[in-house]
Amino acid sequence: MANRPKRFNALLIAAALVIIGFVTVLYVAQLNKAISENIISSISEIAEHDKAAIQAYIDICWNELYGIQDRFVSYGCETIEDIEIRMNLECASTDFTHVYMLAEDGTVYTDKFVTYSPGNDNVNRSLDFLPYFADGRERIILWFDDKETGGWLTKEGILYGIRLNNYEIDGVKMLALIGISDISSIQDNMVIDSFIKDGNSRGSSFLIDKDGNYIINVNKETYLNKQDNLYDHLSESSDCELTNEEVTQKIDNRETFSFYHTHVENDERELLYFIPLTEDIDLYFIMSVRDEVFLEQTRTFTTMSMTMLAVSLVTIVSMLLIMMRNQYKTIQATEKARSQKEFLSNMSHEIRTPLNGLIGMNHLIMVHIDDESQKPQIKEWLKKSNSTANYLLSLVNDILDLSKLQAGKVSLINEPLLLTTLIDEIAAMQADNIKSRGVEFIVETDIPEPCVEGDATRIKQILMNIVGNAAKFTPEGKYIRLSVSQHKTDDMHVTTSFRCEDTGIGISPEYIGKIFDSFSQDRRRNSNGIKGTGLGMTISKLLATAMGGDITVESELDVGSTFTVTLPFLIVKEIPEYLKETDQETAGSESTLTRNKADGRPLKILVAEDVDLNAEILLEILALEGFETAHAGNGKEALEMFRDSAIGEFDIILMDMQMPVMDGCTASDEIRRLSRADAGSVLIYACTANTFQEDRDMALKHGMNDFLTKPIDVNILLKKLRNM
Repeated sequence: MANRPKRFNALLIAAALVIIGFVTVLYVAQLNKAISENIISSISEIAEHDKAAIQAYIDICWNELYGIQDRFVSYGCETIEDIEIRMNLECASTDFTHVYMLAEDGTVYTDKFVTYSPGNDNVNRSLDFLPYFADGRERIILWFDDKETGGWLTKEGILYGIRLNNYEIDGVKMLALIGISDISSIQDNMVIDSFIKDGNSRGSSFLIDKDGNYIINVNKETYLNKQDNLYDHLSESSDCELTNEEVTQKIDNRETFSFYHTHVENDERELLYFIPLTEDIDLYFIMSVRDEVFLEQTRTFTTMSMTMLAVSLVTIVSMLLIMMRNQYKTIQATEKARSQKEFLSNMSHEIRTPLNGLIGMNHLIMVHIDDESQKPQIKEWLKKSNSTANYLLSLVNDILDLSKLQAGKVSLINEPLLLTTLIDEIAAMQADNIKSRGVEFIVETDIPEPCVEGDATRIKQILMNIVGNAAKFTPEGKYIRLSVSQHKTDDMHVTTSFRCEDTGIGISPEYIGKIFDSFSQDRRRNSNGIKGTGLGMTISKLLATAMGGDITVESELDVGSTFTVTLPFLIVKEIPEYLKETDQETAGSESTLTRNKADGRPLKILVAEDVDLNAEILLEILALEGFETAHAGNGKEALEMFRDSAIGEFDIILMDMQMPVMDGCTASDEIRRLSRADAGSVLIYACTANTFQEDRDMALKHGMNDFLTKPIDVNILLKKLRNM
């Protein structure tokens, strides 16, 4: 009987492990599927783009042949010699390397004044063009290779042909006009290399005819046997999802399809994506993408997901192990279970507590909204709701910052900055908070090299967190001292120390060693009613490390704490002009910032936002700030509204990056390409909930001026306008 609980607990743990393992496998499989579908969607977009470009170029070449035919007539070509002279001139003025006239009896008249007749053993048999038009087609395009002779003929090219109806020259009935161009002419309209990393292409594009022969095969080194036919290549695959017969059937049916196959030489797996051109162009476009592209995309997400699943797994096992006290082997296992339990508990508490408050206050506001006597109370509830929402946003930002830093996804933006200005800004932002608590705030600086290169935003984030914590835990009547000093390491580099000393309650010895751990909080400090996520110091430590610096802490209970941030900087010898502006030059009231500097009219903002609620809120806020506004439900509407507006009517466009019909990046590209005076000068701000550096870079790449994160802070918008 005594062994029954142990047996039950063991079975319970085994069942939990099986369930979590199953969920983990299912989740990773779904994640890989979603990422694969996303990459295939990207491949499809590239393929559609190349397909359209190729088809357009082929149509241009055919139209060029029709134009040559028209010029034969307009220039009065009446003899074979006239035609040959004209064809020679056309070679010099068009993209064709050779132009031929094909007679109904198979005779070929060339631009080199050489005539080839059928039945002549000396005729280059690669110029037997008559079979190409035997099926009655009006237009043809195919790969052309003069394998018989070299001479003046193009070794490899693309052959275009058009049928001539009732066309006769010098008594000879002509069947077709043919032009040959270099293969590179189509190649230039394709994204040959794609999914490039570190200068290496992991994707390639090809063109084949209906028989599988390569028309464009730039990346021949990919296939070590250097075969010129797709089916030969697939036959030598060590693993292929489709047989040659199945591929042939799909090509005959003109399907768009994809499948995986593996190279036998290097065991490298790749995806082949097939898309047909139009009915009258009997060619297929193929894009190949190495499997490593898919693996690379899934690796980061899988690692993070597996980490969280592993934490959950260990937590569940740890909770079950509590029931099996005789199974605990070491004190370390007990501490690990406790820390993980606190991690989840802090997460749950920090998120649920403000959410409960928001829900409650929202209910009270809805109940009393029509009660005039409750207006003061409703305003107070709204004020508290706004504060709670800002706290929630701060919490989410902290969690995202921590995740990005741990994943190595935060890119530092190093640019010239004035340390004196930075310290003044921090002092100005913290002064009221500190003095309102009855605490003296002292700032001391010794900065011989004030202009350095660094990330001002991230430095502020570190110092604001440290000084803000000092303010929380320093009682009335005490002081906080922020001091900055420097010492040069060489002529171009300087190490700067930011020292924040407070005379507060101090930090307990058992906590000081864990102060930089995620979600760690000193219970003694929490007992004072001051709450927080416990992420601030973790983020600050990671940021300082990313900048090549460090954070150290010294503390004594009931005496105070001293945090020292040490950061290395590159010295900027000449201060940029924009950093020399005085506060008077850069300052401006919000009311003047909402008006056009030229004519004094209110600035007009076009808000491109597909979520109606978000748009309604933002439009109302902007209107209250004195802006004129207009709303577009997607990128296409924004493009049309700007295109149809008067010159200079819109001063700013707030462009959501992810919208249906047309996304913000595409819409910005189209706006910048418009032929109107303000297309290049109108301010376009990208608006998105994504805050990664790659999102900022993408916005700038597509012609946007700056980047605003959601929810949009109007004060930040005004600050950006101040510098426009």
